[in-house]
Amino acid sequence: MRAPSEKALLNAFRDLTRENAKLIRALARATDDEELLEQLVNDNVPGTARYVRSMFSSPYRSHMWRVTVALHAMNEIMGTYGVEALGPDVGGPNPPPYEYLNSGDTYATTLVYRRSDDSLHIGSWGDVAERHPNW
Repeated sequence: MRAPSEKALLNAFRDLTRENAKLIRALARATDDEELLEQLVNDNVPGTARYVRSMFSSPYRSHMWRVTVALHAMNEIMGTYGVEALGPDVGGPNPPPYEYLNSGDTYATTLVYRRSDDSLHIGSWGDVAERHPNW
């Protein structure tokens, strides 16, 4: 997954440490490498490691689930209130087009994942929803 630069993360989230900005970027890149993502999570994000251990099967085997794990880890790092889906629920194996870290306010700056191009952006879920009034 593509991610904002370390500098952009630090400018957008004043409480984020340089180490955590680097970790967020590493987690994003690791969504293409199941072993690296598993190692990063186990070594750096204990709450997400526990979440993964509670699953029936390994989420590291599919890209969609690796994204879920990476976003869960970013949520823990940023101290937000969970990962939320955004967009129409089309059912079946097709997840909603966006996910975001719930910062507690519709227009608060947060991280938004766009599935169509496998990228992480700085923004708000309210701005995304406004661009799609038909939802």
